[in-house]
Amino acid sequence: MIDPLRPSEISLQLCSSQIEIENQSKAISSNHQLLGVLDAFPGFVLILNHARQIVFANHSFLHFLGATCLAEVLGKKPGDALTCENAVQSALGCGSSVFCTTCGASKITSLLYQSANEAAQECRIRHEGSGKSFDFRVQTAPFPGPDTSLSLFFLTDISHEKRRQALERIFFHDVANIANGMVGLSRTLCEKELSAEKEKQFQNVLHRYAHRLADEVEAQRALDAAENNDLRLQVEPCESLSLLDEVAAFYNNGGNDQTIRVEIAADAVVTDFFTDPRLLHRILINMTKNAIEASPGGAVVRLGCEQVEDELEFWIHNQSCMPEKVQLQIFQRSFSTKGSGRGLGTYSIKLLGERYLKGRVSFTSSPEKGTTFCFRCPCNLETVTP
Repeated sequence: MIDPLRPSEISLQLCSSQIEIENQSKAISSNHQLLGVLDAFPGFVLILNHARQIVFANHSFLHFLGATCLAEVLGKKPGDALTCENAVQSALGCGSSVFCTTCGASKITSLLYQSANEAAQECRIRHEGSGKSFDFRVQTAPFPGPDTSLSLFFLTDISHEKRRQALERIFFHDVANIANGMVGLSRTLCEKELSAEKEKQFQNVLHRYAHRLADEVEAQRALDAAENNDLRLQVEPCESLSLLDEVAAFYNNGGNDQTIRVEIAADAVVTDFFTDPRLLHRILINMTKNAIEASPGGAVVRLGCEQVEDELEFWIHNQSCMPEKVQLQIFQRSFSTKGSGRGLGTYSIKLLGERYLKGRVSFTSSPEKGTTFCFRCPCNLETVTP
């Protein structure tokens, strides 16, 4: 598991006092012409001091946060103001967690004083509490004034752009590949005379392709509904081992093109509980899919379940180890180990599992023990709208 806080490895600057921050803010507010330009800017504009603390924020940024005045964000760092989950969970706030080493906002502000011409960076933030994910393009520039310790910090919300790109890439790549395979198989069935045995094999493969195509479409539909608060829970009785059997069968009988077996642990607990089986099935399917894709041919992916007091913990294990850089970004919406714009599995696991099923998603990964993803959920889910 990634160490959640290594401040000694990150360059941390001492924060300014509240009096210093207020004095800098007053000096800026006296420049009405500059403030007029920054407030008219459609994107988000901040002015940061040497410690990355906010001394000014334009109207667009305050409106985005739901803040009524500058005082609500004065002295905070960008991630703290945006309630980034990594900033909130770190004792020293934005920029202090090891997860911040992959954040474009931290990188670009730390480099500002080393170079006057910095390229734009991307910053991915998960909002603490709601689980909503945002993507920002961030840029900095020296502050046009006598105080050289200040810098301009620009954020452009590119969340919708990233979502569209991801959807297009997933559908153009994954769905198109499946559809093309179905077209080729169906053409062969229609145009060639095949033996009864061969025809049966082709029919089975075609059925598996159709199953996978329906699964890809359902995954996107569920994710879209979840992000728009349109997903409604359907809590029903569920049995743990039956659920694992369904997931294993999905991949062993057609959802897995590789020579990888999905097995259920012998000690998997068998118990009845109440949850939304449709969403839990989706979470386990995504976990298993990721484990298969990370495994070499001939490997075994294992599924299991154990009871911890009034909760159930489902786990999926594979023998591979994730690089640390991947571990730091694994649950971000627009991050993927499959390439730019592809792969929403771990993000949807986190969103569906924690926001809707009120559980907790975690993982461990090491060269010695491989990678295990866990989802711990209540045995009796209450039907409360997220």
